[in-house]
Amino acid sequence: MRLLKIAVLFSFAVILTAFAQEDLIVEGSGESVNRDEALMAAKRDAIEKGIGTILLSQTEVENFMVKRDMIVTKTIGAVKKYDIISESKAADGLVKIRIKAQLSRSAMRNDLAAFHILIESMEKPRVMVIISENNIGNEEPSNQSAESAVLKFLKDPYEFDLVDPDIVAEIRSSKQKMAELAGDAKAAVALGLQHGAEVIITGNAVSRKAEEISKNLGGMISVQADITLRAVNCTTGRIIGSESAHAAKVHVSPNTAGNQAIDKAARTAAGKLLDAIIKDWQNQLNKGVPISVTINGVSAFKHKTAVINSLKTLAGVSTVRERNWNGEAAVLVIDVQYKGNTDGFCSKVDGFKLKESGGSLTVTGVSGQDVTLATKLN
Repeated sequence: MRLLKIAVLFSFAVILTAFAQEDLIVEGSGESVNRDEALMAAKRDAIEKGIGTILLSQTEVENFMVKRDMIVTKTIGAVKKYDIISESKAADGLVKIRIKAQLSRSAMRNDLAAFHILIESMEKPRVMVIISENNIGNEEPSNQSAESAVLKFLKDPYEFDLVDPDIVAEIRSSKQKMAELAGDAKAAVALGLQHGAEVIITGNAVSRKAEEISKNLGGMISVQADITLRAVNCTTGRIIGSESAHAAKVHVSPNTAGNQAIDKAARTAAGKLLDAIIKDWQNQLNKGVPISVTINGVSAFKHKTAVINSLKTLAGVSTVRERNWNGEAAVLVIDVQYKGNTDGFCSKVDGFKLKESGGSLTVTGVSGQDVTLATKLN
């Protein structure tokens, strides 16, 4: 009986130890212009230190260094609870906070596992950014603060491939094109495809003086900015999502305050929109995109069967469905679900050998998600 009791107590102790090992106790510190931001910075610091104890390989460490902000933001929920060790306000007005945080090791592991896959395997889409901006009543400001902020956010550290800003500037100079983009997703898709973009981000940014607030700032001008961004998948034509943000800045120059406020709001909105873009692109890679394929030169039933059966074996193709076949016109139309994008499909199918007939396929035309192939049959 006594041995059983000891065994039970030992097992209970092991369980408690296992639960304790699931949590990490880490100190973190942060400073900012207000208490909430300083506390968030301290939590992020604690999370970053906690992640460092979990990473195993040099590759993981290097990946984390590149995508640090993105990973820390995603794993912030691993903070189960915290105690404030110290809090002070420096002469420069910054609030400094130091905390002792309890982190969930399992939650961090789960998030990191997902991000390892994302970092290692995600094919980043080419992005086009075009935003209409009005800074303190100026509809054509020399500084395109919103676009610049979004482009910088996507480039560093995420390294997205971006459409040349000079091309965007030329488009923005056309009032007709900008009017078309304002509320028409199809126009955005057409414009994006024209310039090789897989995702196009459009939007509006406006800043204005906060007159009542500015009266009490001793010569400083308060400017508030609002921005709305929308992302559209140019491959599928689907709206990925939209996000809005608000920000305010103070400066002796209203234009400078406006630029700074727009910049801050744009970075906030872009950060929120990035999650939707990544999710959409990952779904596209995992589930595939629909591609309409027209194949010329298929006049015999056996050739039609050979083409369909061969395409089912093409890497990345999940489904092939026959839509229409006209033997007299020698035209076969099929719908293909491909795990990737149209360019990837075309790269694989061009020159692809048919399994049964010994012939091959050649890409002769591409328009959005419509692909035209020609057959060379033996």
